[in-house]
Amino acid sequence: MYLVKNSPRALCAALIPLALVEAVLLVFAVAGGQVTDPVGVPAPDQFLMVYAGRMAINAAFLFAGHIVLRQWTISSRLAYGLMGGVMAAVSYGFAIRNHIQLAGPGDGTVLTIGLLPTIAGMIGGFLYGQFAGVRSAERVAVQATAPAAKAAPPLTFNGPVRVRTSFAGIVIAALIPTVLATLLPYTLLPLLMNGFADKSTAHIFAAVIPAQTFMVMIAISVIPSSIFMLCVHHVARAMSRRNAWEYAVIGAVAAFACSLLLAFAVPLLAYLVVPAAFSGAVMAALYRRFAGLEPMPLPEAVIATDPNALVDADHPSRHQRGVILGN
Repeated sequence: MYLVKNSPRALCAALIPLALVEAVLLVFAVAGGQVTDPVGVPAPDQFLMVYAGRMAINAAFLFAGHIVLRQWTISSRLAYGLMGGVMAAVSYGFAIRNHIQLAGPGDGTVLTIGLLPTIAGMIGGFLYGQFAGVRSAERVAVQATAPAAKAAPPLTFNGPVRVRTSFAGIVIAALIPTVLATLLPYTLLPLLMNGFADKSTAHIFAAVIPAQTFMVMIAISVIPSSIFMLCVHHVARAMSRRNAWEYAVIGAVAAFACSLLLAFAVPLLAYLVVPAAFSGAVMAALYRRFAGLEPMPLPEAVIATDPNALVDADHPSRHQRGVILGN
């Protein structure tokens, strides 16, 4: 049995997707408040305190879930992903129940909006299990009872391996186009702010547009990007490629080819060929980083009804035939 380590570094990495989602939700809350009750933008201190409070609650619940899984000696990344989703949902409900927010969700949107932090929490839990690392539970027990005892050497494996098919790794890699597309509106912020006479309104729209882009790109790109990443992974596996840079090359070539084919149907997409290739390379390399390796599966058993048929492929009897002379 293995236990996932306590790691502040892994906890910080796990909070990154939750930090992005919480920022998007706060921006939407500010924008929605300006539409329903235009009384001005909340003070920066108020915005910061609400954001810090939500992140502190997320961190506390996520670490509490990690402690529970350690008590149950569960160390799989799937379990940590599910734990992260549950803890993020509980944290979201706790914040709504105690009014730790700038504005309440609209009627009929509480559960729908709660899906975003839940998904971010699943990714965060997976990241914690990925970055924290594991150690043997027996080794922890021995160190607790006899610190001077010599630990057993770690197990090693020198057999054939291949890159794992990881659902969580595919989802994380599929978010890369969303993140890159969200960075684009920031280059337009000076133009947007100069286009408004009311500078407070300009700041609101300058904050909302990247958040809205993030939401739209999640909706339209995650499924196609996941399918693309799964195809790239199986192509790399068929080519027996395991290094991150090999995955990056294959992802870049595949994205370049796909965008080039789409450009024939939509000529405007020709300008996105190079960004698509870069995005494909980052996606594939990131997937390789998070997926990890697994041993090659053993071949299935052969059902033989005739023992004489159990002859190797390179045996002479497989390549030559006896000749019977007829009369």
